[in-house]
Amino acid sequence: MALDASDDSGRRDDERATVHRLEFDVPWPPKHVAAYLVEGPEPILIDAGAADAAAETVLREGLERLGYDPGDIAHVLLTHLHSDHVGQVSTLREAGATIHAPAPALERLRTDPEMVRERIAAAAREAGYSEADRPSVVEDLLESFRRERRLVDPARTQPIDPTSTLVVGGRKLTPIPTPGHEIDHLCYETSISGTRVLFSGDALVEPFRPVAFHVGLDRGADEAIDAYYEAMARLEGTAATRAYPGHGPAFDDPGRVVDRTVDRLDALCEVTHASLEAIEPATALAVARERTGELRYVAPVLDSLGALGALEARGRVQRESVDGAWVYRTS
Repeated sequence: MALDASDDSGRRDDERATVHRLEFDVPWPPKHVAAYLVEGPEPILIDAGAADAAAETVLREGLERLGYDPGDIAHVLLTHLHSDHVGQVSTLREAGATIHAPAPALERLRTDPEMVRERIAAAAREAGYSEADRPSVVEDLLESFRRERRLVDPARTQPIDPTSTLVVGGRKLTPIPTPGHEIDHLCYETSISGTRVLFSGDALVEPFRPVAFHVGLDRGADEAIDAYYEAMARLEGTAATRAYPGHGPAFDDPGRVVDRTVDRLDALCEVTHASLEAIEPATALAVARERTGELRYVAPVLDSLGALGALEARGRVQRESVDGAWVYRTS
């Protein structure tokens, strides 16, 4: 259905709008991240690609193939602030774009880094990292926080109220809070050429379930999987019939992928329970190692923390603090 150009909400006719995908290389699976150009009187870019010099070339060359340059982009909407989605914010801002991001995410970026360090260190101890291993884990995660703050620059970014309809560049979008992968993640639903579409970021991806990073290794990490379930419950109500994700191909019937994601969350909880049962009592770190093998990254630990938290909320596991670490047992 065409949107009326005279509508006092600021919407414009979208019948001629087109979505174009820009794809950036990243070093981790699935080896790419996508951003989407929505054409219109004020072109909008959904997410902003990776952060290296090669990504800037991809941005400029990709836009050029479509007949644009960075100065033509009026607005950038960020689904969340992970570095592979905000990498070219400064390039686009310097070219004249207004950057928009979830308001709670911008507020988190204003946190004193030393406070962030203290919280990460406490959470790392609770997860089961040894005294010898904690410093490197803390520094890696603190650097990630600093990088995101540097890339986004919250003082120069417009906040998006997750609870209110958003009108940007004459286009009406509905933000949908979708925590789990990232606590302040937003999907955006809008109409394009008569079709309701969902820009789903990393909340809804067809080939796989993105890691439940949620808050990272911080207070609330054990709430990540239940938050992910909450996000899927919200997306069950989407009117969109096509989704444009941050990873993997665009897909039809988002509800089908919501159901698949819920199944994947259920499977994670079950394998986490079985892993704990095999080695209990155990920390989240030990459960993650049992579940996945050698741990090279924090991601499996965060998935395990979230799954153990969900299992605890259902009365299937219990925990106690032992020398500052959470130790879990099956109930």
